Amino acid sequence: MFCHQKHRLFYLFPLLLSLALGCAKMPDPWVEVPGKFKVLVSFPPLYSMVKSIAGDRAAVISLCTTTGPHDYAFNAKDTILLRKADLFFYNGLDLDDLFVGRLAKDASNPNLKFSSLGKKVPKNLRIESKEAKPGHEGHNHGSFDPHIWLGIRQSLLMINAIRDELSLLDPEAAEEYKNRAASLAASLEEIQKEGITLLEGKKNKVIVTFHESLGYFASSFGIEIAGVIQKAPGDSPNALELAKIVQMCVEKKPSLIAVEPQYPRTTSAKLLQEELKKKGIEIPLVEIDPLETCTQADLAPKWYEIKYKQNLEALAKNLQ
Repeated sequence: MFCHQKHRLFYLFPLLLSLALGCAKMPDPWVEVPGKFKVLVSFPPLYSMVKSIAGDRAAVISLCTTTGPHDYAFNAKDTILLRKADLFFYNGLDLDDLFVGRLAKDASNPNLKFSSLGKKVPKNLRIESKEAKPGHEGHNHGSFDPHIWLGIRQSLLMINAIRDELSLLDPEAAEEYKNRAASLAASLEEIQKEGITLLEGKKNKVIVTFHESLGYFASSFGIEIAGVIQKAPGDSPNALELAKIVQMCVEKKPSLIAVEPQYPRTTSAKLLQEELKKKGIEIPLVEIDPLETCTQADLAPKWYEIKYKQNLEALAKNLQ
């Protein structure tokens, strides 16, 4: 048996050596990103906030772009990113903790500081999660809804936390970070005022959402979420669950069904729309982006604010 194991190792060793050499030869992803410090974030909304506050002082890279934290797949290149980073902002609240933890172990960077922005939001400002509990791999949201970046009050706290962490990393630029953070906060407060004005006079602010992602967004603008189609992304409702959602829509008469650009329109949202149509109820599918993904080309400091405004405009156009 021992000889057999030696025989297997003899053939396996070149493969392991090849993989190790392959990782060693991988180009350094930080080389083309200028900045005094290296700051990694888990996904686009955090990139937008961090870059807005850091300015040119820091090199900022987003781990996820077109693939969001729900669907993240491990990549050896990402380990290299962590290996050389100084600071890593992630959401937490069971959204991205699992893959962040794995990458942290593989990266072996004892000097890298991790900051969970979700933990900066006190429990009284978090929304309890109604999503499926453990058993739906990759989509467990724990006790609280983790989509904090979609709430104005919560985002303001995230901005303060980013400002403070950057100031600790780079004390000589603390005043710059303070000023940029204040500017971003003022912009979000203005967006909230504009949004409330846009939705003023709408008699029916009841909506159905694709999955449990818009709770903080809705609470920021006085919108009622009557129901959720999927308990977690990819978990389509069964016949009984769909019938309950249909009945809820018949009773509450929502203005629209909010769908996400990250998922095709030929999903359970379309099925719900068709079932309601059979009952003589016409409800539009309206794209409301939970801001979890972004193309590399669009990733920019102002991206978060631009997309947030687009969501409000889409609501204003379709709410009754």
